[in-house]
Amino acid sequence: MVVEGLEAWALTRDRELRAALTDRRFKRNWRTWTALVEGEVSPDHPAAAMVYLDNMLTGDGADHRRLRGLISQGFTPRRVNALRPSIAATVERLLDGITAVPGPVDIRADLAYPLSLAVFGELFGIPAEEHGRLRQMVETAFSFAPLEQVRAMRADVDAYLDELVAAKQARPGGDAVSALIGARDRGDRLSTAELRDTLWLLITAGFETTASALANAVEMLLSNPDQLARLCAGALEWPIAVEEVLRQATGVAALPFLFAGEDITLAGHTIAAGEPVLLCYLAANLDSARYGPGAEEFDITRSRPRHLGFGHGPHVCLGAALARLELEVALSALFTRFPDISLADGSAASRAASVFINVPAAVRVRPGPAAVATGAPQPLTRKTPDHTDEGTRNRV
Repeated sequence: MVVEGLEAWALTRDRELRAALTDRRFKRNWRTWTALVEGEVSPDHPAAAMVYLDNMLTGDGADHRRLRGLISQGFTPRRVNALRPSIAATVERLLDGITAVPGPVDIRADLAYPLSLAVFGELFGIPAEEHGRLRQMVETAFSFAPLEQVRAMRADVDAYLDELVAAKQARPGGDAVSALIGARDRGDRLSTAELRDTLWLLITAGFETTASALANAVEMLLSNPDQLARLCAGALEWPIAVEEVLRQATGVAALPFLFAGEDITLAGHTIAAGEPVLLCYLAANLDSARYGPGAEEFDITRSRPRHLGFGHGPHVCLGAALARLELEVALSALFTRFPDISLADGSAASRAASVFINVPAAVRVRPGPAAVATGAPQPLTRKTPDHTDEGTRNRV
């Protein structure tokens, strides 16, 4: 596969991708990438710039466990569950704004991004006035912009991280960013370079993927009104719908890279030592060998094996529980508030330009009359899927 002039292997089937993600012969560290180390690929290449870092995503073995351990403190079940009232209140506020708009609204711009950025900002202590700047930097990072724009973005990122670190040092809080800076300042297993690269990882992964998944979810549910009707009637459960969205319409189409630490034979092909491997999560989630006939179809009434929407193995997404919570709360509230909501003409005519992110450029809807508000959604009492086992069972 060629990614913007860069040759890489692509793992598009579930079996091979799942195996590679747990195979210790594959490395995450960019120093294993022969073409990058030898100067054949520029660190400014849009794909290289995403891995030319020292953080949890590019760490292996003990380095990965050390960095993940520091970051995981911000994603404990107690901390995630404590965010539910705030998420629900933010959703209701955004839906109030949608109610006030006379014409079609863009769910991606008017609900998905503002919600995900607000949750990210609360968890990491980023004020609302900085959210627009964050979104612009992340969109550029994922969009394969021209080299000059990538370099300008990186300069803006460096400047922003300097400002963020200085602000948190001057006035630390109870947020995850302050905790990481405190760990660096105490010499607690975190270097200055790792701190900066970890903060950039948190920014790039912190809101874009969840916002994209929410936009995809609204598009898919409105495109399948029979399934949506069963959800709204209580015959199917919202967590089940969330899992099918994360499988069939995950916001992460692909991520770079694994690197072969030695010559590795996979599915009859030999990946030479030092060659990059693109992780094609969306394609693998549509693999009929694992998910059966019709795997490419959105269907919340079918039982599916566990998907790869949050990865697999040691690098499985730390924010999975938080993303599920955001999606569940937002979807149930949206379709409760607007029972007659429908897609507007040309709502998703194009996709956002990115190899890595899967999302419509816009999801334009006609909300219809709002139902009488009954307050913020309450936690569900029905049983939700067990995300710790291999499968997820839908109850019809």
